Amino acid sequence: MPGETLAAAYLVTPRQLADVLEQEMWREPGADHDLTAVLTRRRLAVGLGRYETLHRAGELDGRPVLTFSAPDVAALGLSPPAAPYVATIARGLRRTHGLDDAAIVDYVLGCPGVTPGWTDASLAEAVAP
Repeated sequence: MPGETLAAAYLVTPRQLADVLEQEMWREPGADHDLTAVLTRRRLAVGLGRYETLHRAGELDGRPVLTFSAPDVAALGLSPPAAPYVATIARGLRRTHGLDDAAIVDYVLGCPGVTPGWTDASLAEAVAP
């Protein structure tokens, strides 16, 4: 989806990225992935699953920003996040961007797909540390 989002970025080596990718796909770490395709064409499918396609999201400080998701993110549709995922998002927003609970609730409620599954009150409970 087009637009901007708050995020955290980690500077990792290609090998570290490959290990994280393998773990997300429930595979044994240790595989090597040639990142040339994702760096030049902005996308690299390493499998058919939901988290088996690398996407180049842009640049930060002159370095490529890579993430992984489904081959066609738009085809996934929108659905509200589960409570544990909301808690993870809240921890990241608090740590990386210094947001307080009220700002986190406002931010998350403004994200596509969050409502009608979540309300101000239910989100406030889910993001509380």
